[in-house]
Amino acid sequence: MGMNPRKLMPITPSAQPFIAFTEYELAAILWKSDTLQKKLQGMHGATDYSPSLADVYSWMKDKAPGTVLTKIITDAGLGRQKRRMPGIGKSFNNLAMPSTLDEIREHLESIKGKDFDPRTYNKRGYCLLGSIKTDGFRLQLTAFKLKELLSVRYRRLPAGVLPPRITSTVGGVDYYLTEVRNIIKTKQDVSDLWGCEPEKIKILGLDLGQAFVVGASALLPEESPAGNDIEAPAGNNHVFYNLAINSKAVYQPMLKFRRWMEERKRSIPPGAEESISDIESRLPALRGKDANVEQFVTALEGVKERLDHFYNGDRSFKKHRWDAKKAMEAEFNIITDRLLNMVGGSLGRRRSEADKVIIGVGLGKFSSNSRLSTLHESFQSHFVQRVRICSLEMR
Repeated sequence: MGMNPRKLMPITPSAQPFIAFTEYELAAILWKSDTLQKKLQGMHGATDYSPSLADVYSWMKDKAPGTVLTKIITDAGLGRQKRRMPGIGKSFNNLAMPSTLDEIREHLESIKGKDFDPRTYNKRGYCLLGSIKTDGFRLQLTAFKLKELLSVRYRRLPAGVLPPRITSTVGGVDYYLTEVRNIIKTKQDVSDLWGCEPEKIKILGLDLGQAFVVGASALLPEESPAGNDIEAPAGNNHVFYNLAINSKAVYQPMLKFRRWMEERKRSIPPGAEESISDIESRLPALRGKDANVEQFVTALEGVKERLDHFYNGDRSFKKHRWDAKKAMEAEFNIITDRLLNMVGGSLGRRRSEADKVIIGVGLGKFSSNSRLSTLHESFQSHFVQRVRICSLEMR
């Protein structure tokens, strides 16, 4: 058998990815600081001897996950009034449920019990997992969302008591989303599912694309306009609204970040002989006709320190990328709010049970013919999550 010419080469991005640390690993890191070491020893509570790191580990085994995190790094979950860390949402800040090891065991035993009825489960909030993730700029607490069991509980029930897939996302978007044509075939189907006539339902159709992030058309009953005083034509019982979002405006946060990054890459720092742009330009190709992974890895070793300093050293790259991401999220929120306004809704306001709304999302696939990646998939993911919060019936 001849030797296989293919080889596996380790290639990692220059930007530092997220790294996870458990509470035990954090305790070992914090132990190297005299001040934090005394803090850990004080948490242990021993008064007749000085606890070692092994003693702290033994003490942590009998505590709920997140005990060290909430006492040294952040008090998230201990109540809004005790909040110290900025940027933590209200719901996540009140995640102390369950908060002790006994409560966690009791909670798990109640779910595993033979007499457990998933339909009676109504626990909400978060439970810390006892670990963090960080990329050197952002710090993320990992937690389990108790409300997610709302999606699990219905899957354990017989099919006869499951909520209709077309009118509920409580079982999870991945499980319940389906094509409307598979469910709705007659007017009677509409009446059975929504409890009203088809003419009384608001319909919002979304077509995601490249030139336009989203094109929307709303069909509303005449008696429930979406905030605009547009009269329906004579003999027509519905009002139509159209909305198109040009990609050019939504791309601005991304383009601003790219302009900053390219300008920063072209600059030559004091004491250096070439810029980051020059370094990356002379690296061997990884794709195309002349691609050579082995040469790329060899050449990368000589400039890895410069690249690491640019992408991870002073954290300015991560800060600007984070700002661009937040700005893009704000753009998506504005688009989502405008779309919900078309059917009488808005972000932050739950839909009333009497307000019947159906949102249809086109699932067509297409490729991009520009140098920029399309935003339709990222916006679709953002839109679905935000609309679920507003409790709109989506499909």
